[in-house]
Amino acid sequence: MIDESMPQPIVDELRRLCVDRRHPAYVQVAADGTIRGQGGEYERYGIGTLAPDEPVGHQLDYLEGMLPLSGEAVFLPLVQVMPEVYADLHLFPSDDGDYVLLLDATAQAYHLFDIQQNANELSLLRRQQTNLIAEIRKIQGDLLAVLNQLQIVTAIVNERGDLEFLSASAERLLSGPVAEALGRPWERVLPITEEDKLRVRELLQAPLGQRRRITLNAVTHRGRHFAFELDVRDDPRMPAKRILCLYDVTEVYDLRQLLEDKARLHELIGASDAMHEVFQLIRDVAAVDATVLIEGETGTGKELVARAIHASSHRKDKPLIVVNSAGLSDSLINSQLFGHKKGAFTDASSDQEGFFEAADGGTIFLDEIGDIPMNTQTRILRALEQKEVMRIGETKARKVDVRIIAATNKSLNDEVARGNFRLDLLYRLRIARINLPPLRVRTDDIPLLVSTFLKQSRAATGKQIDEIDQDAMRAFVDYRWPGNVRELKNAISFAAIHCKGPIIRVKDLPPELTEGPSRFEARRDAGTDTEKERILRALESAGGNRGEAARMLGIGRATLYRRMKACMIIPGDLPKSAQWKPEG
Repeated sequence: MIDESMPQPIVDELRRLCVDRRHPAYVQVAADGTIRGQGGEYERYGIGTLAPDEPVGHQLDYLEGMLPLSGEAVFLPLVQVMPEVYADLHLFPSDDGDYVLLLDATAQAYHLFDIQQNANELSLLRRQQTNLIAEIRKIQGDLLAVLNQLQIVTAIVNERGDLEFLSASAERLLSGPVAEALGRPWERVLPITEEDKLRVRELLQAPLGQRRRITLNAVTHRGRHFAFELDVRDDPRMPAKRILCLYDVTEVYDLRQLLEDKARLHELIGASDAMHEVFQLIRDVAAVDATVLIEGETGTGKELVARAIHASSHRKDKPLIVVNSAGLSDSLINSQLFGHKKGAFTDASSDQEGFFEAADGGTIFLDEIGDIPMNTQTRILRALEQKEVMRIGETKARKVDVRIIAATNKSLNDEVARGNFRLDLLYRLRIARINLPPLRVRTDDIPLLVSTFLKQSRAATGKQIDEIDQDAMRAFVDYRWPGNVRELKNAISFAAIHCKGPIIRVKDLPPELTEGPSRFEARRDAGTDTEKERILRALESAGGNRGEAARMLGIGRATLYRRMKACMIIPGDLPKSAQWKPEG
């Protein structure tokens, strides 16, 4: 029954609820909180025994402290009013200053249905969670097994730089168990150099798109050396964390080092057949005490050959005096080479030993010997034959034990023919001879030289430049290198200075490499030339060197021979400037 004396809006709401069969009940509460009346199906909600003279808040704990209302109305959804009975509660003031509490029992059915549905879903989720956890643990175990088998050291570093995870494969690097490393800064755990630590810090702070793989060198507390390539990724679960993957490349590094050692003799670098022949000649002449004549174009490394001979000889602990003959003044050259006595000439204020005496017991390297005057050549010949020198202004010879290594970028035979060089001195100098090939005929060595000079440029410029892209390397290989290895080294220094990132690109190279003529000019107009014309042009450009011509044409030497035969190319077809002669 509905009390019709209640305010009309409340009566209308109660009727609506009854029509909707929502089993409402209500309690009319006085302003002081006591019961003034109740109606509807109040027995369903356990409010039929409410005492009218006691505040309703003391009898219904869910209303304790709610009266008087601080606002217009209060809605309490899904309140447990009795054991296993739930209702939505509406508490609001009426126009006469009293309060009305409405209870809606429909919520109980919804709630019980939701409880059952949630229980079923929860049970299903728990089963799925159990299966998922088991699968995750299996995947995690499989992943760790794979990482450890592949010798991949994996670590997770938080935003403070502390290690939160470290794979078991890292134990070979550590001085203790992996568990002891967790929670510590990675810088105190990884046994790498301070320079490498700085590179890792920069990598950890760099945005993902700017990170690159770097090589690290580690030395364990047991003294074992490792080489790793480090890759840094964001943790997908928390981008502030970093995942570090260290790939063990020790074997590759050791093999590369072995190959580099084979391609290096002291300061000389080269893996081509031509340079291997030079290396062997150096070893051969270093074993004897004969004079050596080194021939080759400017910039091919003649002084480095002289240093390698001296360092490989029994004289290595004695002085090596390097003399640039072209740099000696004509008026004082004899004094500089052989010394002088005090008062021998105007500026001779004291006795002075020359380069030959300074090199006693060791080696004297006379670079550009073709520029030495004839009268000085006579003195050098005497030093070679008599093992003695005489200072200017003295009449007594001084014994010297000096090995002479000479170098020239000229044809001394031509100088002899012109009357500029003594033939007997030439015979004495070239007892042993080494002819250094120009860089353009040993292009296989260019990548190795580029790598070496790039390391030197990193140290000089302080820039972390790791590589050269393919187009830039192709430009290095294609260029004719009139200045040879010296020019290549200077080109790398130029590129390192102009490079703005970790990779040298074509735009960073000197303009002569990108704008000048290429060694592959023989390939131009290949679509209109006959094959015979292309081969002849390549042979001419290579100076008759068939191996070089084959590289220009992009074919092997054997293929070149077959095509020359098919095109019936004979020595007479080639210009004399190429000086080509058939082999074998």
